Amino acid sequence: MTKNFLILMSGGTTPVINSTLVGIIEKIKKKSSKIKIFSGQPGIDGVLKNKFIDLTKITKSKLKVISKIPGSHIVGTTRLKKLNTSEINILKKNLINKKIDNIINIGGNGTLQQTIDLSNRLRNFSFISCPKTVDNDLGDLNFNKMLYNPGFSSCISVWKFFLEMINLENIGAKSHDKIIISQTFGRETGFICGAIRYWDKKRKLPLMLLLPEDKKNYSQILLYAKKQIKKFGRLMIFLSEGYNLSNIVPKYDKSGQIMYGSSGTSSAQILSNKLNKSGIQSRIFNPTVLQRVFSFKNEVVNKKDNIFAKNVGIYAAKLLLANKKSYLIGLSSEKKIIPISFSDCKKYSRKMPDRFIKSGSFDVSNDYIKYLNKVMK
Repeated sequence: MTKNFLILMSGGTTPVINSTLVGIIEKIKKKSSKIKIFSGQPGIDGVLKNKFIDLTKITKSKLKVISKIPGSHIVGTTRLKKLNTSEINILKKNLINKKIDNIINIGGNGTLQQTIDLSNRLRNFSFISCPKTVDNDLGDLNFNKMLYNPGFSSCISVWKFFLEMINLENIGAKSHDKIIISQTFGRETGFICGAIRYWDKKRKLPLMLLLPEDKKNYSQILLYAKKQIKKFGRLMIFLSEGYNLSNIVPKYDKSGQIMYGSSGTSSAQILSNKLNKSGIQSRIFNPTVLQRVFSFKNEVVNKKDNIFAKNVGIYAAKLLLANKKSYLIGLSSEKKIIPISFSDCKKYSRKMPDRFIKSGSFDVSNDYIKYLNKVMK
């Protein structure tokens, strides 16, 4: 009997997530024209409602176009709480009706845990988890099995463009707007924020990086900011969205994660308010979703990241077609795509290690720059 496939996207999106989708579809089609490929409309939520998209009929030329489009608009993405027994039974019924045996879930930390949970409760089905998150917080702590996540290097490239524009604005308006505060993604990690320094390796620009792993109070921030303004006449501050300077009025999604883009205020706005109250005029720049849906037409997104994301999808489909299941797709420190058993990644969430942080300097270390050199190479 033909074993059909289901491809899901869960959580946030990335600039290269559709490359993974296309890699999966192309590999399956190459193997057999009899296998049908579905997605929920959208995600698991769509499967629960018995709403499916048939991806099998997408032409080769259309797939080529899709692979270069950021975001999850082709199949949609969802955030759901852990499914109860009744929902699991509905899910199982709808999968059986479509003769689906193989399930690939594309996502970050929450998606990985969701996939592991589903694989334990639906043992007659085969599951694979494909990584994607611009935050780069999915993987092992020593970066041996997951060097970086698909989407991360593209996000870094997008911030190169943002930095160039912010720097021009800061130079021109420094007589009044002394500080421009920019907020990056990063719930609890500073991987993106710290990567701003990658575009100023010689440390010539007036940059100040606020990393969640190197938390400082406002008095310390203010003192350092004043020193930088005295030296340069201006300052660009970058901070992760999860850098807590005050009580953000939080809004949570169905999976229990804080949605910083939907909450009552932002870390950047709180810091700007404090600086303005201290007599230092500042303004904020918060690109939110632009960090992960920037167009490939602008030649900003990292092309190697696009290839990496596609190869992740190809490898995932290859495993399932060979009847191998229960793996997260990883990237070794030698940049080889590898399978990581679910049993080895039940707690696969990471933060920036101390060696990546230039403690007390609101900056990253040379070790982090070396790491980024490897990522971007």
